[in-house]
Amino acid sequence: MSGLKHPPARERWDRSKQKKRRGTILILAAFLMIVMMAMLAFTVDMGYMMAVQTEMKRATDAAALAGAGTLIEGSDVAELRAFEFIARNPVGAQNLMEDENWLDQLEVLYQQHADEIDVKVGQWNPEQRVFSESSIMPSTIQVTATQPSTPFFFAQVLGLNSFSVTAESIARYQPRDIVLVLDFSGSMNDDSELKKIDWSGNNREVVESSLLECYQDLGSPSYGSLQFQPRYVTLVGVPPSSPQMPQITVQFRSDDVYVTSTKDLSNVVMAFSDGTTEKIEDLSSPTGTFRGTGDNYNKYITKIWVKSGENESGEGPGYGERFEDTYDAIKQAFELDSVPYPYNSGSWDNYISYVKTNSNVKRAGYRRMYGFMTLINYWLEQKAGHYQTCDLWKCNAQPVGAVKGATGVFMEYIQEVDTEDRVALVVYNSSSQEALVEHSLTEDFDAVENTVQHRQAGHYDSYTNIGDGIRFAKQELDANARSGAFKMIVLMTDGQANRPYGVDARQYALQQAQLAADVHYPVVTISLGSGADTSLMQQIADLSGGAHFNIPGLQLITDYEADLLAVFRKIADDRPLVLVK
Repeated sequence: MSGLKHPPARERWDRSKQKKRRGTILILAAFLMIVMMAMLAFTVDMGYMMAVQTEMKRATDAAALAGAGTLIEGSDVAELRAFEFIARNPVGAQNLMEDENWLDQLEVLYQQHADEIDVKVGQWNPEQRVFSESSIMPSTIQVTATQPSTPFFFAQVLGLNSFSVTAESIARYQPRDIVLVLDFSGSMNDDSELKKIDWSGNNREVVESSLLECYQDLGSPSYGSLQFQPRYVTLVGVPPSSPQMPQITVQFRSDDVYVTSTKDLSNVVMAFSDGTTEKIEDLSSPTGTFRGTGDNYNKYITKIWVKSGENESGEGPGYGERFEDTYDAIKQAFELDSVPYPYNSGSWDNYISYVKTNSNVKRAGYRRMYGFMTLINYWLEQKAGHYQTCDLWKCNAQPVGAVKGATGVFMEYIQEVDTEDRVALVVYNSSSQEALVEHSLTEDFDAVENTVQHRQAGHYDSYTNIGDGIRFAKQELDANARSGAFKMIVLMTDGQANRPYGVDARQYALQQAQLAADVHYPVVTISLGSGADTSLMQQIADLSGGAHFNIPGLQLITDYEADLLAVFRKIADDRPLVLVK
């Protein structure tokens, strides 16, 4: 035993100490693992809480936007739509779509969860950032959702069984600043003019009905013995001074002359517009229709001598009483010689010349026919400006009448929901052949509509400056649009760009559209009628991120009125949405 060597006492003490340390570390490690597990559990539960909160906020955001988008359909529809999107976005363990027929039971589900999901409609005050509940033309919807008892994963060990999550979202229609750019060029009367009646007579009833409506819109005026339906002029000869003398009447018609007499006709001599004459002899009837023959066929007859009974004129061998298609004779026949011409530009002589010579009047079958139909057509085609015929704004001429009517309805459409929209009005052309801001951005929609109603085709000028219409609209938005508003331009035309003078007007319009696109002003374009440059309108819309609507021509007026209203309805209802909270 004495031969065994024992470690020194110091060494024995160190080993004993190491054993004690090992025990302590094990105890400490076990304790720290408990702490780490608790922290991990806390972290998991906290992450879960945050995830549920995010899901809840995402659900209320979607619900608020969906509900706001249907406010135009009524508050009840909007509230139910908002609840539907809460249901479509499950939060945590809650799932309202468990039943496959949940959509059919949407109203019942909404009632069952009324304590957890609250949907209100009203208005939003952007300055104070305050929502106020209101059922009067609501433009904002508030969605508040609560999950009062979402279970924890690990915190239940510590006696924390569940947590509550609440989210609120508010969405509204974004206010819009809209510039209406309307074409009031001279062609905006075209569909109510005789030129629209083709050789086969298509559209005759529509055009003539429109001209009659214009006559009635003007108050059915009375000038001399003019009637609405045009008539040829009938000239009455000298009263007979003896039983052997005839009473003759002569009616100058489009390409012939109709003669009646109380005595048999002997011969007539016709004079034509080119100065030639033709004599027709050996007549034996008291009436007859006469026109040029051979080379004189269809020549315009300006004068006729009628030999009947014992009358003589002495102007040539066998020449009888002379009748001449003069301005004075026509005015006297229709009792216009004592009636002042009613407007600043034009005259009775100018109107008479128009009826005699205008190709559109001739093609419609009304050459040399005088009445309010051809008189109003003369105003629409030749004297459309307000400074020329100041009352034409009263006429429901087309397509300008459809535009005016649809603009009025558009003003009603955008007021169906109180979205704080504003509208400006730009018209082209102006008296400078550019464009004109008739109204800066305003909520006084009645004033804008009133101005539109008092404009007529060719009001300031007859040409079409589409580029300046866009330019002036952009300038108005640049200067007066609100920073938080959605800015857009609505451009309408029935024709093709032909101003500014001396430049490529079409390219100029595209350049102005590009400038609008550069500052994110979409241009919604409407092309109206068969004469519109639909390709240009499509390019402008594509360039600026807008949309193009084409209302084709060669329709009944009532058809494109309905089409135009449908387009304006789409524009009015395309309200952008924005989350404000």
